[in-house]
Amino acid sequence: MSDVRKAGRVVPVATLHFGEGSQAGRTIRLDAEEGLLGRREDNTYVVPDPRVSRVHARIRRIGSAVLVEDLDSSAGTSVNGERITGPASLTHGDRVGFGPVVAVFHDPLVASTDEDDTLVLSMSKVLEDIESPQLSPRQLEVLRGMAEGKTNGQIGEALGVTERTVKAYAQEIFDKLGTRNRAGAVAEASRLGLL
Repeated sequence: MSDVRKAGRVVPVATLHFGEGSQAGRTIRLDAEEGLLGRREDNTYVVPDPRVSRVHARIRRIGSAVLVEDLDSSAGTSVNGERITGPASLTHGDRVGFGPVVAVFHDPLVASTDEDDTLVLSMSKVLEDIESPQLSPRQLEVLRGMAEGKTNGQIGEALGVTERTVKAYAQEIFDKLGTRNRAGAVAEASRLGLL
């Protein structure tokens, strides 16, 4: 009797493909929920190029979105030639630069082998079609404090409320944005244009 196993579900994984330079031809599978990218061997995604910082960037998946964030690297991180200063959402075909080392982001969920079947939408049009969650003025103030990296105590002090009240506002923000933590809330709010 042969050893027959049931095939597991195949889930497409986003990738970074390096087409030039020292990493030419290399593809990195972005299969972790959250991982660090850099030249150090203990990073989730290792790019062994001396122009890439030891710990250069953080790459996270939140739902179907993939975000990249520079970690104060010496050469910076860019998306399509523009240096980023906070979390940036990647879309299929974006050129992501880790200093001068550039990779193309591939999202298999939107990639198509037949260009005639590919529908390209403007991100602003997509965001217009999605109803943004409505945050109260106070929730927006708390969210801005989170984006600035302030603690709940610091936000409370600035707004004249208790830390417990700030935690309650934070949970309301997480619920409205469909996130579980501060980083996710800030990234989603940035994506929706609330920050």
